[in-house]
Amino acid sequence: MNAVVVEKITKKYGDVTALDDVSLSVREGEIFGLLGPNGAGKTTLMEIIVGLRRPDSGKVILLGTDFTKKPNEIGHIIGFNPQETMLYDNLTVLENLEFIASLYSFSREKFEERLRILSEMFELSNFLKRRTGKLSGGQKRRVSLAASLLHDPPVVVLDEPTVGLDPDARREFWKFIEDMKKEGKTILLSTHYMEEADELCDRVAIMDLGKIIIIGSPDELKRLHGGSAKIAIHVKMRFLELAEKVLFDYAPTRVLEWLEIRTEKPEELVPDLIAKLQSAGIDPENVEIRSPTLEDVFLNLTGRRLMEAIR
Repeated sequence: MNAVVVEKITKKYGDVTALDDVSLSVREGEIFGLLGPNGAGKTTLMEIIVGLRRPDSGKVILLGTDFTKKPNEIGHIIGFNPQETMLYDNLTVLENLEFIASLYSFSREKFEERLRILSEMFELSNFLKRRTGKLSGGQKRRVSLAASLLHDPPVVVLDEPTVGLDPDARREFWKFIEDMKKEGKTILLSTHYMEEADELCDRVAIMDLGKIIIIGSPDELKRLHGGSAKIAIHVKMRFLELAEKVLFDYAPTRVLEWLEIRTEKPEELVPDLIAKLQSAGIDPENVEIRSPTLEDVFLNLTGRRLMEAIR
């Protein structure tokens, strides 16, 4: 069964079309990712799904019910974690969670049971009594995620859940998301981190300019649209132009201080490339064989690199 169905959603702001006839479905129990640059329409789509915005046309069906015309009822089945944490900095973590529980008219017994479960899941016990404004970015994210799960919703929507976190905190957060899936939650998340989408998502929808370009599993998309493997060669900046000339016949692409060469047989080609460079007096500092990534998929489908589109 599909937990979330989006049918032909369109949303305009004046002359700007934020979403253009967008349709997708999220299966129960899966992690589904929206991957794309800022301005692709990811946040607008999520805000429509959780009832914060109304579409100009189209509908949203959650667990078999059309909520498009009654968005105020969505909150009981969806937990929403926006980019900006919706917490009061002058309250303690416990006070924030107590306040949110009061919005759902929780009994004290039910609140304490959910608090125990979430404190264990997100490791909150050590800072429950600290003021939220004194927490690190990663700790605030944990509290925000716990808050969105307080009423135990079957569907969780996460808008750029790890933006601004350092790599270690990001990977820690991935574990929390995977644990939520193990608890049976259906998770819809947006991200512009390719590695995050690749690591977490069962399926992804690649978005650009208000449209969904393609939907599939990360492996499927990379296989069908990622192109060939690449040999990446790192040389010192002062040798970069000469290295390009030496390897001209292999059509190298410059990416910062790396030269990338696409090939179907990278293992066979690497020794020849190194020999040509060394014969020109260039010793590569590093040579890597890189498999296709979701960045390659985005590039091949849109003609732009995802990180360039973000900037």
